[in-house]
Amino acid sequence: MDFSHYYHTRIKTSLDEDRAMIIAGFQDIIKRGERPSFRLVNYYKGLPISYPATIVEMSGGSLELDVHQQQAVAIDRTRRVFIKCGYFDNAILADVMNVDVRRMSVSLRNFTFVEIMAERRDTLRLELEAPTDAVISSESQRLSGKLFDVSLGGFSIRTADRCPFGKGVEVRLRVMIPNLLQNTVTGLETVACHVETISEPNGDICRFSFQGDTQSEAAISRFIFQRQVELIREIKEAS
Repeated sequence: MDFSHYYHTRIKTSLDEDRAMIIAGFQDIIKRGERPSFRLVNYYKGLPISYPATIVEMSGGSLELDVHQQQAVAIDRTRRVFIKCGYFDNAILADVMNVDVRRMSVSLRNFTFVEIMAERRDTLRLELEAPTDAVISSESQRLSGKLFDVSLGGFSIRTADRCPFGKGVEVRLRVMIPNLLQNTVTGLETVACHVETISEPNGDICRFSFQGDTQSEAAISRFIFQRQVELIREIKEAS
């Protein structure tokens, strides 16, 4: 699962020295018996899952934690997790080494200081379970793709071909917003601004911002609510 659009790396000295600093910090917390604020954050298909966690031990560069069961499910499926600890002045991104959902325990390693960019968003951006058809067009170009994720102010569209639009270029989008309860879709057309393109081996993910009208906001808000309920249920059923 690609986490890159959720954060920016914040290197203080170097990746290796920062990692050593983080490990030393966790060791100091354990040695002193301190209990700073400590929460984990996952973005499961765009939905933030965040619960407090308890440090058990730091051994061989691996941090052992006791976690909430729903957090364990999210960690198991995303394989990376953000740590927000009051001891440090930045959030930390960690890779998952081991996770036991039943025992509610995880082992983390490869720590990096980051800024969680997803926390700056005003609205949820949730991924579609089954991507729907989308078309990106300008006066001279037309590109077909699949709607990947949705928020009240933006769309991400995955394309098989490389995205030819530069940052800030205005395009017209046609997207299909699912109604998960009725198993239908609502077609929307809007002018949008190209924000960025994330290149992948099999194509691109093109991100756009737009100003919605009453119709689009109603369709998107309905989808966001329905999808949020669906994802929460999915996590609970796996716990």
